[in-house]
Amino acid sequence: MVHNQANTKAFSESAAIDARENELILKTAQLLQLRIAFAVVGLLLALALAFVAAAEYDLRQVVAIAFAVIVYSALAFGFLKTKWLNTVSKIKCFNALLIGFDIVAVTMLVHFTLGFESDLYVLYLLPILLSSYTFSNPGIYATSFFVSMSYVALLLIENIDSLVALSDASLHGGLAGAYFQKLWAKILARSAILVSVSFIWGGFCGYISDLAQQVTRKLREQLAQNEALVAEVRARAARQKLINSINSTLLNTLDLDVILHTAVQELCSALVVPACAIVCPASEEREKPRVCQFIRSAKPAPRLGLSSDNSQFFPEAVCQFLLVHKSHYERDPRGGGINKTFVIDTPEDAEELAEIKQPLSSLRLESLIVQPIIYGDQSEGIILIASQTAQRNWSDSELELVKAVAGQVAVAIENAKLVEQLSKTNESLRQKNLNLDAKNLELCSVQSQLVHQEKMASLGRLVAGIAHELNNPINFVHGNLPYLKEYCQDLKKIIAALEPGDEQERKPLAQLKQELKYDFLVTDLDNILADLTEGTERIRHIIKNLRSFSRLDEAELKDASINEGIESTLKILSQYYGRDKIAAATDFADLPEILCYPGQLNQVWMNLLSNAAEAVAGVTNPLVKISTHLKQNEVLVTISDNGPGIRADVESKIFEPFFTTKPVGQGTGLGLSICHSIVERHGGKIWFESDGVKGTTFRVLLPVKAKCQTSPSEQSEENQRESDLALGYMTRKPVNSGTGKERVD
Repeated sequence: MVHNQANTKAFSESAAIDARENELILKTAQLLQLRIAFAVVGLLLALALAFVAAAEYDLRQVVAIAFAVIVYSALAFGFLKTKWLNTVSKIKCFNALLIGFDIVAVTMLVHFTLGFESDLYVLYLLPILLSSYTFSNPGIYATSFFVSMSYVALLLIENIDSLVALSDASLHGGLAGAYFQKLWAKILARSAILVSVSFIWGGFCGYISDLAQQVTRKLREQLAQNEALVAEVRARAARQKLINSINSTLLNTLDLDVILHTAVQELCSALVVPACAIVCPASEEREKPRVCQFIRSAKPAPRLGLSSDNSQFFPEAVCQFLLVHKSHYERDPRGGGINKTFVIDTPEDAEELAEIKQPLSSLRLESLIVQPIIYGDQSEGIILIASQTAQRNWSDSELELVKAVAGQVAVAIENAKLVEQLSKTNESLRQKNLNLDAKNLELCSVQSQLVHQEKMASLGRLVAGIAHELNNPINFVHGNLPYLKEYCQDLKKIIAALEPGDEQERKPLAQLKQELKYDFLVTDLDNILADLTEGTERIRHIIKNLRSFSRLDEAELKDASINEGIESTLKILSQYYGRDKIAAATDFADLPEILCYPGQLNQVWMNLLSNAAEAVAGVTNPLVKISTHLKQNEVLVTISDNGPGIRADVESKIFEPFFTTKPVGQGTGLGLSICHSIVERHGGKIWFESDGVKGTTFRVLLPVKAKCQTSPSEQSEENQRESDLALGYMTRKPVNSGTGKERVD
C-alpha cells in the first residue's frame, strides 16, 4: 500500500491557508461592524451635545467625520464580499488600509475638537487595538508608530507659528517667550505621553493577541481533532450503513444478482469511485465468470455477465486475468500471511499486471483495489475498485469497509450455493413424489378398470352362455311349430273328410263336437299356434340381442353396426326403457359398419344410456333422445335427456377417474372415464353440453375407419402403454366444453 506524504502535507497546508483566509475575512467583517457601531454611537453623541448644550467647538466637523467613517466602513464591507480578496496578503493590506483611514479619522477628530487641548487624543489607542485583532506584534508596533507620528505631526502643524516665534531671539526673556516655552514643554510632554502609552498599549495588545492566538491555535487543533473524530465516526457510520444495507438485502432476498448489485452500488457511493465490480468463478469450467459491475454515470444500471460491450468499465480480459491470478493477492510475498486487501497504484505500470497492460491502459486508472472474497479457506471471487483520481489516498476505514463488504458477499455467495443445492434437492424430491403419486393413481385406475372389465367380461360370458343354452331348445320349438301347424291342418282335413253323409249318423258326431266345442278348439288352435310362433320369434330376437351384447369380450377389430349396438343395449336396459317407462326416441341414420371393438363401444352406450336414465328419474314426462348421423368419414352419436343438467362446479371433473356425485356405495366414478378412454382408443372424441337447466347432451364422434390402439387382450403384453393411456384420460379434458355429466358410475 503506497501513501503519498508530500501530497498529504500539501493538502494540509492548502487547507490551513484556506482556513486562515476565512478567519481573516471573518475578523475583518467583525472590525468593520465595530467601526460602524462606534461611528454611529459617536454620531448620536455629537447630535445630543449639539441639542443639549453649546459646545466649545463646531460639531458639524465631528458629525462629518463620523459619517465618513460609516461610509468607508460600509464600502469596505461591500468590497469584502468580492472575489478580489483571495489571499492572506491582500486581506492584510486591506486591513492596513482601513487602519490608515482610522488613524486619519482620529487625527481629524482631534484637530476639530480643540486640537492640542482636545481630550479625544485617547482615541488613538483604538486603531492599535483594532490592529491587534488582525496583525501580529510587528503590525501592532507599526500601528503604534504611525499613531504616534500622526499625533506629533498634528501638534507640529497646529503650533508651527509658535515654533517660529520661539525661534525668534527677540522674544527670549519676555512674557511671550515664557508662554511659548511653556506651550512647547506641554506639547512635548503630551507627545511623549502619547508615544509611550501607544507603545505600551501596543505591547499589551500584542501580548493579549498572542494569548488569544495560542488559545485559538489550541481550539483549532482541538477542532481539527474533533473533525477527524467526526470524519472517523462518519466513516464508521457509512461502513455500518453499507453493511446493514447488504445484511438487509441478504435477509430480504436470496437472489445473488440482487445482492451483488447492492454491494457494488453501495461501495461506489461510499468510496466515491467511478466503477466497482464483483467477479465470481462460474459453476462450470467452460462458462464465463459471473461479473456484476456498477458504473457511476448517467445510466447507473448494473451490467451482469461478461461480453464485449464497450459500455462495461472492466474489460473481460482484466476480470478473467485477475480472477485466475487472484492467489497472487491472497498472500503477502514478504511475510506469507493473508493479505486480504491489495492496493495497486498506476496498475498499468505494475509488473504483475504486464499481461493485461493494454486493456488497463484504456481505463486510465490511478489506483486499483483487488479484494479477494474468502469464505473459510475457499476463495469465492474478487472485488475490483477503480479510482481515476491522481494519488488517491485510501484511508484505513475505507479499506476496512471493503474487507467488511467482502465478508458479507462471501456469506451471501455461500448462502446462495446452499439455497441452490437445497432447491435442487427439493425439486428432485418433489418430482419423485409426483411420480410416486402418478404411479399410485395409475395403479389404482388400472386395477379398477381391470376389475370393471372383468365384470363386464363375466357378464358377457354369462349372457353368451344363457343365449347359447336357450338357443337350441327354442330353435327346436320354433322349428317344429310349422310342422305342428301343418299336422293340425291335415287332421282338420281328415275330420272333415270322415264326417258321414247320413244325417242320422252325423247327429252323434255333431253332439260330440258341441260337447268338445270343436269349432272353438279349431279356431283357438290356430290362435295358439300363431301365439307360439310369435313367442318363439320374440325369444329368438331376445337371444339375438343377448348374443350381440355378449360381444363385450371380443378383442379383435371387427366391422360392426353402431345402430345395432345401441338397440341391443336398449334391450338390455329394459328395466329403464320400454312401455310405461322412460321413452326412448331414436333417430337412426343409414350408417355403414365401422371398424371397432364392438364390446367396448357397447360399454360406452350402456354407461351413457344408464346415466341418462338415472338423470331423468323423478322428472315429469322423462325423455331420452338417441340419434346417429354420418358426417363425411365420421359417425356422430348424440344422446340427450331432459333431466336437471349438470352443476357448473363439477363440470371440469366429470371425466376424472373415481369422481362421482352418487351416494357412497352406488357409484365407482369410472363409467365416464372409461368411456373417454374407449372413445379415444378408437381415435374419436367425446364431449357434452349442459346449461344446468334443460338437461344434458352427450356427443360421441367416431371415425368410420378407426385407427384403434392396443386392445384389452394385448394389455398384459404392453403394460406400460396401457398405463400411459390410463394417465392420459385421467388428466385429459373433453374437446369442446371440458366438462362431464354429473351422474357418473
